[in-house]
Amino acid sequence: MNNRSNPLVSFLRGKGFYLVLAGCILAAAACSFVAIRNMMTELNENAGQTPQEGDAEWDLDIDLPDTPVEQKADSVPVPSTPVPSPAASSSGSSSAQSQQAPSSGSSAPEEPADVPAQSYVRPVPGQTSLAYSGDELIFNETLGDWRTHNGADLAAAAGDEVKSVMAGTVAKAEEDGNWGGVVEVDCGGIVLRYAGLQLPLQVAAGDTLEAGQTLGLVGEVPCESVADSHLHFEALADGQYVDPAPYLP
Repeated sequence: MNNRSNPLVSFLRGKGFYLVLAGCILAAAACSFVAIRNMMTELNENAGQTPQEGDAEWDLDIDLPDTPVEQKADSVPVPSTPVPSPAASSSGSSSAQSQQAPSSGSSAPEEPADVPAQSYVRPVPGQTSLAYSGDELIFNETLGDWRTHNGADLAAAAGDEVKSVMAGTVAKAEEDGNWGGVVEVDCGGIVLRYAGLQLPLQVAAGDTLEAGQTLGLVGEVPCESVADSHLHFEALADGQYVDPAPYLP
């Protein structure tokens, strides 16, 4: 057979060769595309899987501390001389007492000996007719002006006995133009002043007094003479007037 007369041979010798080459290239590209797509699908599936225990790629060697994050209160170091809080004072005191208990086996803490309280004696039986005013101004009818009332006026009849409220030492016993007979008793930390006593006084400076001892008799308070008969009673702490009510039983 003559090859030149065969149409297929003529086609392959001409443009057909290039068409076959193009088809081969397209087939190779298609195979590459399919391979890449399969690989991406496999990667996506692996990414969505949870790592299993024992997988080499997830077996990370990380050192974790053995100590828990939250420590108990009793494991926290405390100062050698802790200051107890008011809320824990009751439980702390009982614990301290139990540690100081003798080794005789008794768990009950020893009770401290009772300390006798300071006894007060009311200077006169009458009630308070005018109280201590502090910084408040009170109108003084005798002097006709406004001033502070630095003591307590205790109702009493002329001639009633005036008694020492507390034990102490007489610091002053004299007559005053505004207050009449005045006795000041130093009771240790507080000075009690009794004004409006008759003369002569029954104590003198330097005398040591017991609670309830008579200082003198109720007389008149010249600067408060318009008021009813009374004893003017004052208290001074560090030279400053304070309310004498706490010293009146």
